[in-house]
Amino acid sequence: MKPAVNPWNTLAALAAGYFLVLIDQGFMPVITPLLPYEVGSAVWLTSVYLLCTVAPMPATGKLGDAFGQRRMFLTGLAIYVAALAFAGASWSFGSLVVARGLQGFGAAVFLPQAFGLIPRVFAEDKQGRAFAVWGVIGSVASLIGPVAGGAIAQSQGWRAAFYAQAAVGAAALVAGLVALPRLQATGERVTLLPVLLSFGGLGLLVYGIQFGQLPSILFGALLLGLLLMSARNGTDGGFLPVDLMGDRSFALGTIGVAAMGFTVASMFIPLMYWLQTVAGASPSASGLITAPMSVLALVLTPVAGYLTDRRDPGKLSAAGFAVSAAALVLAIVLIQADANLWWFTAVTALLGIGGAFVWAPNAAVTMRGIDERETGAASGLYNTARQVGSVLGVALVGVVLASGDIDATAGKALALPVVAMVVGVVSSISIAPRNRTAR
Repeated sequence: MKPAVNPWNTLAALAAGYFLVLIDQGFMPVITPLLPYEVGSAVWLTSVYLLCTVAPMPATGKLGDAFGQRRMFLTGLAIYVAALAFAGASWSFGSLVVARGLQGFGAAVFLPQAFGLIPRVFAEDKQGRAFAVWGVIGSVASLIGPVAGGAIAQSQGWRAAFYAQAAVGAAALVAGLVALPRLQATGERVTLLPVLLSFGGLGLLVYGIQFGQLPSILFGALLLGLLLMSARNGTDGGFLPVDLMGDRSFALGTIGVAAMGFTVASMFIPLMYWLQTVAGASPSASGLITAPMSVLALVLTPVAGYLTDRRDPGKLSAAGFAVSAAALVLAIVLIQADANLWWFTAVTALLGIGGAFVWAPNAAVTMRGIDERETGAASGLYNTARQVGSVLGVALVGVVLASGDIDATAGKALALPVVAMVVGVVSSISIAPRNRTAR
C-alpha cells in the first residue's frame, strides 16, 4: 500500500536535486576547455567527480533503506551544494580536485534515494509517467546547462559557473526540506570494507586508465575482484545485491543504463574540445549547439513515458539506442569533413530523439516489479551501473582525446560511445516484457 502523500510533490522535490546534477553535466564539457590545465588534468576533474559518485553508491542506496531516504537525500544534497561553493573558491588544481570529489560524494548520497522513493509513492501503472516527468526535468536541465554554462563562463569566468550552480542547489535543498515525506526505514546495517574496496578498486582502475599506469589498473582490478567475491559469498553485508542480477530484466536494463552512462558522460568532451579549439566556436555558441537535443528530448520524453506504460519498453529503449548511435556516427563524419559548426545541431537533435526513448523505458523496465523492500538496494545498483559506465567512459575517451592533437583525436574518441550504444541496442532487444506483478 502506497503512503498517503502527494506523489507529484515528492517527485518535484526529488527532481530539483536531479536537475542540479544534469545542470553540472551540461556545464562541465563546455567550461572544461576554458580551465587553465592541460587536457588530461582537465578531464580528470570530471573523472574524480564520477569516481566519488560511483564508489559509495551501493552503500548509500542501502543507507536510505536503513536511515530513511528523506534524511539521506537532504544530507547528500547539502554536501553537494557546499562542494560547488568550494569549487568556485578553489585556489589550486588540488583544491579543485577535492571540491569535485566532495561534489561527487554528495551526488552518491542523494541520487539513489530518488529512485528508491519513486516506486514507494507511485502506483505501478503511474511509474512510467513519473519516470517520464523525471526525464523531462533532465531535458530542461540539459538544455539550460550547456547554454547557461557557456554564457556564464564566457562573461564571468569558470568560477562563476560553480557559484551559479550552488545558488540553484540551495533552492533545491529548501524544496526537499518542505516536500519530501518521512517513510519507514528498515534500520539495516552497512559494512565499511566493501565501500573501501569499491572506492580503492575503481579509483585505481580509472586513474590507471586515464594516466597509463598499468600497476594501478591491475591492483584496481584485484580490489574489484575481491569485492565481487565478497558479494558472491555474502560477506559484504549486502553491499552489492548481486542476487538482483539474476532477474533478467534488471540485469539487461542495468547493462543498458551503464552503456547510456558511458555515452552521455563522455560524448560532449571531445565534441566541445573540437568545437572550441579546432572550429573556433565560442563557449556560448558551443552551448547553443546542444539546444536541439534538450528541446526534442523535452517534447518526446512524455511521449516515451506514455508508450512505456502501454508498449514493450525494451523495444522502445533499443530504438532510442539505435538513433543515438546514428547521431554519433554522423558527428564523426562531420568532424572528418571539417564541417561548419552549425551542422552539429543535426547531431544533437538526433541525440535528443534517441535519449528520450532510452531513459524512461529503461528505468521502467528495470525497476518495475522489484520488491518494495529492495527498492533502495536496486536503485543503488542501477545508479551504480550508470555511474560506472560514466566514469569508464570519461576515462577511456579522455585517454584517446589526449593522445594527440584534438583535430586528429576527437573523431576517434567519439567512436567509443558509438560502441556503447550498440551494446545498449543488443541488451534492450534481449529484454523480455515482464509481468508487473511477477515479484
